[in-house]
Amino acid sequence: MPTPPLSLLRLAGRPRELGLQQGTALANQIHANVAVLLGDFLTGAKAAQWEKIRAWQQRLRAFCFDHWPHLQEEIHGLAEGAGLDRELAELLSFRAWQYEVYHAGACSSFALPGAGGMILTGGTLDDPRFLYAGAHVAPADGLRFISFPIAGTVWANRGLNEAGLALGISSLICPGVSFNLDQLVPVDLVFRDMLQFCSSVAEVEARCRRYKFFCNLVAVDRHGRVFSSSNYCGDYTAHPAPDGSACLTNHPIGAADTALRARGYTGPDPAGFSPERLAQITGWMDAHRHRATVSDAIAFLGAMPQPGRVNNQHTAFATVAMPQAHPHTLWIAQQPVTSAAFHAFDVRTGSPVLN
Repeated sequence: MPTPPLSLLRLAGRPRELGLQQGTALANQIHANVAVLLGDFLTGAKAAQWEKIRAWQQRLRAFCFDHWPHLQEEIHGLAEGAGLDRELAELLSFRAWQYEVYHAGACSSFALPGAGGMILTGGTLDDPRFLYAGAHVAPADGLRFISFPIAGTVWANRGLNEAGLALGISSLICPGVSFNLDQLVPVDLVFRDMLQFCSSVAEVEARCRRYKFFCNLVAVDRHGRVFSSSNYCGDYTAHPAPDGSACLTNHPIGAADTALRARGYTGPDPAGFSPERLAQITGWMDAHRHRATVSDAIAFLGAMPQPGRVNNQHTAFATVAMPQAHPHTLWIAQQPVTSAAFHAFDVRTGSPVLN
């Protein structure tokens, strides 16, 4: 039996309306996420750290609402719609559960020149599926886009916007690295800014210079330009993308590896299979360079889920895009991801693309 197509949450309007619509539609899932992610705060299990948590919230509240003032109204609308305390809604979007150790799921992202010289891009989001929603967002100010927020947040991560900008995110997991928590910005809010307001990879790179966050990133725009970087809280390495090729999983490569080892990085976490997944993707890219189609990428990402593979038991979503040829189409599969699970969506409307 094939995996059913993803039912996209439709959000449209001004910031408070976006939040109110999400909060109302996903109230039960949001309260479940609060229990899973913030339960220790509610039960008092982290009472000793509460002052640090509160300082984390206040710092991010000041920073985020200064840089992205529209998010304040959206978060407050979300809290109202879900019947949630505003402070808890802010803690969710600010990743308060990770104030001590900052990391995320293990994901994979790639770009390569495909058939006809068109850049093909795709990858996976590997994290607990039950936390997430697929959303089509049509803001009153900015670009329409599709992405996958944790329910109860104003996040974005991998996705596509109506300008034909495709983003891939892979967590940058660096055992042994210390960093200044007081400088960190949640990567999910930076990606929200990129998808809502950026049209080109040049604008994405400008965000990498401006904000201090952790992630590996692959961006492709509708002109076929590719940007790939490792971003590590105050600095970043832009990776060469020869002929439009890029691939990142969850560890630093090249100059980023050298820079982070100087800060204590001890090497990839073997439990994440990051080097193995990188090798799988680069091997597939080498075999399909200059001839890959959307169908080829779907077959690759939709291979039978296996531990340690690109598509594995933790893969919540997989996406494929070819912005030059199809600037408004995002192919999405939800867990369990198979080649038959992919469906095409129009990023302008959030509706399935009819063949």
